[in-house]
Amino acid sequence: MNSRWRTVAALAFLLALTVGFYWQLTLSSAYTWLENPDQALQVRPWLDYEARELHAGRLPLWDPYQVGGQSLIGQVQPGLANPLNWILFAMPLRDGHIPLSVLHWYWVLIHWVAAVLAYWLCRDLKAGIGPSLLGASIYALAGFMGHSGTPQFLMSAVWIPVVLLFFARVFRGERPLGNAALSGAAMGLAFLGGHHNVPVYTAVLLGGLWLWYIGGAGAFACQPPSPLLRERLAVSLPIRRIGHALIFVAICFLVSAVQMLPAIEYGRRAVRWAGTPEPQHWKDRIPYSVHAEYSLHARSIPGMVVPGLSVHANPFVGIVALTLALTAIYLRWRSRRVRLLAAIALGGLLLALGADTPVHRMAYLLIPMVDKARYPAMAVVLSQAGIAALAALGLDALGRASPADAGPAVKWLIGFAAAIFAVYAILWQLHRAPTGHPTWIIGVVALALSAVLYWWRGAPAAVLALFLIEATTVPLPIQRRHQPDSLLKQVTDQADIAEFLKQQPGWFRVQMDEDAVPDNFGDFYGIEQFGGYLASMPINIHRILGDSHTPRWFGVEYYVARKPAKPEEVEVFQSRRGLKVYREPGIQQPLWSVHDTPCGTTDRLDLVSRMPDALVIDTDMGCGGRVVVGDPWFPGWRAWVDGTRVRIQEFEGVVRAVPLEAGRHRIEFRYRPGSVYWGAGLSTLGLLLGGLIHHLDRPRHGT
Repeated sequence: MNSRWRTVAALAFLLALTVGFYWQLTLSSAYTWLENPDQALQVRPWLDYEARELHAGRLPLWDPYQVGGQSLIGQVQPGLANPLNWILFAMPLRDGHIPLSVLHWYWVLIHWVAAVLAYWLCRDLKAGIGPSLLGASIYALAGFMGHSGTPQFLMSAVWIPVVLLFFARVFRGERPLGNAALSGAAMGLAFLGGHHNVPVYTAVLLGGLWLWYIGGAGAFACQPPSPLLRERLAVSLPIRRIGHALIFVAICFLVSAVQMLPAIEYGRRAVRWAGTPEPQHWKDRIPYSVHAEYSLHARSIPGMVVPGLSVHANPFVGIVALTLALTAIYLRWRSRRVRLLAAIALGGLLLALGADTPVHRMAYLLIPMVDKARYPAMAVVLSQAGIAALAALGLDALGRASPADAGPAVKWLIGFAAAIFAVYAILWQLHRAPTGHPTWIIGVVALALSAVLYWWRGAPAAVLALFLIEATTVPLPIQRRHQPDSLLKQVTDQADIAEFLKQQPGWFRVQMDEDAVPDNFGDFYGIEQFGGYLASMPINIHRILGDSHTPRWFGVEYYVARKPAKPEEVEVFQSRRGLKVYREPGIQQPLWSVHDTPCGTTDRLDLVSRMPDALVIDTDMGCGGRVVVGDPWFPGWRAWVDGTRVRIQEFEGVVRAVPLEAGRHRIEFRYRPGSVYWGAGLSTLGLLLGGLIHHLDRPRHGT
């Protein structure tokens, strides 16, 4: 079988393995990954809205259905700029929603993509097919990747193996300029994934690795032929390596621009909830106490091999992976590949430990944007990527080593198993299980692995089977459906409320009692909601929450709750769940005119059409003034009066207004954010430039 067909077979095997590992989602309809607050109430409505808009032929840059409207792409987490999400959005909808079965396969296939890219990394590091399959499985099915439920976290982490693959080539002196460009492109794609935490910590770790590389890490692909040439290279080499690093940074910035520019634009005008009692402006440094709270902590380190010992992120890789990683370090320490991977594994762990080490605190104090990545525990995925690749190299080394070389690993495994059994027996006698999981299985796996290493020097199939056995001892972020307190059912049970509201005439918004309806009802059903389950909102909207003018300015005509919020509200509908819809009679559509001087005639304002990113109004003004629209003012909105571009004004610093002369006019508002268009152009340039640099950097001898 030639190499191409071997690769196809390996990828098919990884697909079958991933589908089987997550059989509850792929082979059964009784389970889901969506049955928790973040996924059911926030993530699923986001994905639904994006898919509906793209099916309608519109790019959902603006979300009109939460807090009166705000930039969708600027919030980052919806993952609109993530190319992998576009495949999901292209899938057929059912009653305007993405079917649950499609969402289940989407989540599973994220793990398959992670496995494929990790397999590529291991193969590029010269590990064999069997060891590479093991390394891919460790990265995709264990630890952070295997047990994090939130897709935007996973999508960002998917690209880590590719970032490391191309950097490792630079480190080894293989086409350093071209591979630096590709590493930067992969880093930029990670920033498009949907969440900033993992990419920020990946960038921090890569920054340290680049400094190590510039400072002299690695060696020449061949020894310089003379002392004089060696002396000249000693002067020029750091300068050339600085150039490689600058190419990495430049391409990363360019590729990520389509997401980063709108995020910066939105962040400057928004407040967010960052683990503090009060929302904070983006300029405010998130207190280090928040980072300390969301650190992995040293007490989680045993959780790398003992299931259930974790804080905020799952550190588990298993005794199989850790043993083989240590074996690679023991047998192949002189290899630059191994030293690099060991640095990655250690660096990622030190960052994840957060407040328990000085490394994270130094990064927090010295490196921009680290204070915004308030979840240090997520950096453990970097350590797990290094361990997975080391495990592949360790298994590969054992297959080529003498039986005596496996001796230290065998002794370590027997000692570890004895310790596990001793601790488990003592705690069992005291009627206290060490964790909520069958930890004794890890001891059995350790003994079985010692036998495999001693007699067969690490048969890949047997080792992979042992890893899968211990991986199944860790609970997955998958829950049963149709439970009495099901969040998914709670959301879908609101369909009759949505149907009633869609039948009501005019332009209005609805507000929810957040205790009764905590989900993003507006995004899920396509109804304009004032409020929502969000991590941030524009400052101008946050400032007027609770103000007496707010319901009138934004046309908040309906209120959904079990009882009215105001005496004047009138019940107009009751749902199957017992929730009631109340209407406030005095609220009209959020569209009015303002005159600086008294006007003796009445203005006529007619709403012609309204879409998420556009609004058309016909007016007949008795005298000159301003037309005010109850939509938030935000950069990127453009206005035309009778086809002529006009400047949008801020009314009371909150909503949009345009000046008009007396007479009949047509006003058109459209969301055309320059940050997105410039970002898309820069991202396209970055991808093309990265590919061009790699193409022009022909193979050469040495660095």
